[in-house]
Amino acid sequence: MKKSFKSLLTIALVSMAIASCGDSTQNNDSTAKSDSAKTNDKSTGAGNNGDNSALEPLSPIEFKNMEKIDTLSYALGCDLGNFMKKGLNPYMKLDHKSIISSIKEYIEKRNVKVEGITITDDNILEISQKHFGKELPAKLDAAMKDSTGKTEVFTPQEKSIVSAIIGIDMVSGLIKNGIDVEANSFVMGMTDSFDGEKKMNDQAIQSVIINESEKKAKELADNNARESQEWLAGIEKQNGVKKTASGLLYKIVKSGDTGKKATKDTDVVKVLYTGKTRKDVTFDSNRWIDMPQQRQEMIKAYQPDQANKDNPIEFPLNGVIPGWTEGMKLVGKGGRIHLWIPAELAYKEMGAGQDIGPNEALFFDVELLEVTPAK
Repeated sequence: MKKSFKSLLTIALVSMAIASCGDSTQNNDSTAKSDSAKTNDKSTGAGNNGDNSALEPLSPIEFKNMEKIDTLSYALGCDLGNFMKKGLNPYMKLDHKSIISSIKEYIEKRNVKVEGITITDDNILEISQKHFGKELPAKLDAAMKDSTGKTEVFTPQEKSIVSAIIGIDMVSGLIKNGIDVEANSFVMGMTDSFDGEKKMNDQAIQSVIINESEKKAKELADNNARESQEWLAGIEKQNGVKKTASGLLYKIVKSGDTGKKATKDTDVVKVLYTGKTRKDVTFDSNRWIDMPQQRQEMIKAYQPDQANKDNPIEFPLNGVIPGWTEGMKLVGKGGRIHLWIPAELAYKEMGAGQDIGPNEALFFDVELLEVTPAK
């Protein structure tokens, strides 16, 4: 999976957890899964459903009056405007002006004020759940079943809030992926797409997005590889850190029962863990105290009985990334280990999710609770 614009098609719905709110509350153990368990999602925009082979090169790309427009920002705006027009608006009847204004305000201030509420990256999920999380799926279902198209999903106040949320999520997703969005070009693309007056044809839009996505992915992968190597070299010099032949770095915090270790790849382990990037960003944890805030909020909203509790997980060692398979054999039951895993033993050039980029080295703090030998 490349670090690309793959989230553009669903970014608005994902943030509100309305498309799969039930799935969002399941155990978030994806960060330790092996490459074979990951989905190779290469979708890049509303127009091609991920099938890049369907795009024929344009010669030349049909731009009209594009001299003062940032091409990529405009193309992304068109792509998302098209999705909003065809995918969201028929049922949700969003406020286009609110979406545009929220995008501009977010780019300038990183927060948006609407209906007396200030929306930021930190509280967007909480606000979404509070106002729409549990009721929205049923409302959308009713709207989809209404052949007259007259069913209103939101009150006027709700419509302003949800439109702002979608606008924020659209542009913040791009910025988090390292895209320097030029606000005027982006909102112009959205508006032109919504009004049916695009300055680029659909093939040109997809060609620009795909080409820039591939360029950005290679640049990101190269930077991550270099910076990860430098980071690991510094870790290796720390007291108590050891290195295996594969390049895995580890430190035994607590050895545990050395007579009860995992020895085979098919052995099953039960663990508590926290995973962080080299920039000390927690991307996953099943310890409550370390869980990312968004996951805590989802659990509080949909699984309140699990709030403030750790969530141990079991898995066979042949079902996780190689760094885990090797590392969990170095400590006994009841032990604790720190693992610094090179990209080659983690997710390689694919990356995983929004926080783990291509060629990204990772850190894990793992407690081994139980070991079940393979039968």
